[in-house]
Amino acid sequence: MGLKFILFLPFIELFLFILGGDFFGFLPVIIFILVSGLCGLYLIRSGVNLQGIKDLSLNPEEWVFKKIAGILLLIPGFITDVIGIFILVKSVRHLVWDFIPKNAKNYVHKNSQKKENKEIIEVDYKDLDEK
Repeated sequence: MGLKFILFLPFIELFLFILGGDFFGFLPVIIFILVSGLCGLYLIRSGVNLQGIKDLSLNPEEWVFKKIAGILLLIPGFITDVIGIFILVKSVRHLVWDFIPKNAKNYVHKNSQKKENKEIIEVDYKDLDEK
C-alpha cells in the first residue's frame, strides 16, 4: 500500500492542484504553495540553541517530527502539506505515528532510553608512565 501511494502521489498532487485551482482560483493556490514551502524551509533550517539541545536530548521525537513536517511542507502539493500540518499538531500526531514502521519506532525509543538510563561511574586512575 505504501509503495503504491508513493508512486501515485505526484499524480494525485497534480490532480488536486488542478481541482484546487478551479475551486479557489490560480493565485490563492500558488500563494498557499509558496507560503507552505517557506514554512517548511523555516522548519528545516531552524537552529538549535542551548535550551533546545536539552529538550532535544529529552524528547528526540519532537525534533524528528518538526524536520519531517518541514520536508513535507517544502514539497509542493496539498496532500503533503496536510500531512505536514498534521505532524505539527501534537494532538493529531498519534495518527501519523501509527503509520511509522516499528523498526524506526524502536530505534528512537532505544536511543532515548539509553540516554536516560546511563549511570555515571566515578573512577580514579593512575598513569603508569609517570613516576
